[in-house]
Amino acid sequence: MLDTIKTFKSKHGLHRRYTMNNARMTSLRHSVLSLFLLVSLAGCAALPSASVTTNVPSDRLSQEAYTGPDGGYRVTLPPLKAGAKVEEHQVGSEKHGVRFSDAYGTTYRILRVDNTVDKFTVEQISDESKASESFRENRYVDSDRGKELRLVGLKKEGSPLVSQKMEGDELVTRKNDLYKADSIFMHGIYMYEVSAGVTASQGQSEDALFDEAKRNLEAFLTGLSFK
Repeated sequence: MLDTIKTFKSKHGLHRRYTMNNARMTSLRHSVLSLFLLVSLAGCAALPSASVTTNVPSDRLSQEAYTGPDGGYRVTLPPLKAGAKVEEHQVGSEKHGVRFSDAYGTTYRILRVDNTVDKFTVEQISDESKASESFRENRYVDSDRGKELRLVGLKKEGSPLVSQKMEGDELVTRKNDLYKADSIFMHGIYMYEVSAGVTASQGQSEDALFDEAKRNLEAFLTGLSFK
């Protein structure tokens, strides 16, 4: 994935990733669980083909919806503004992700992991996330997808936008922080993480940013369906 990832070891000896801090890549096999802890028409879901940058084949990306590689799920395109991108990322044979973003730092993502071998649970992910101070919400909800874990937190340098500032005599470029909301659940043999994130603009409070991320997530989930 394109996310900045920090790795660490659990008491079971598994390498974990997808926390909210800067980091480095570790082995694909041992990073699955932490991966879940931590990937213009304003107001319109449809994206004209000429306005979006994408690596998705045209037979799976229409003006209204995106379909996963094997047709296992379909999602209505979220409302993106200028600079819209739809980018797929395959990590080995067991993990596939797609991210929707725009030039204003709004992001949506679906990450799907084949859970046949590892058999991780949402309870494990919930317990793991409690060790991080980056999450302000960790709760379960019941939906037509079953039991979902909802996480809300700040992903340091997780935004697609960058900013520059002087640090001493050096001009430093860094990614901005991303205020994000996640829904993690099981469907068949797969574990899904569905996320929505927003980037701060001048004058917005943290509470307002987290609330916006949660609203975006709810709307995005409404358009998600499975085969």
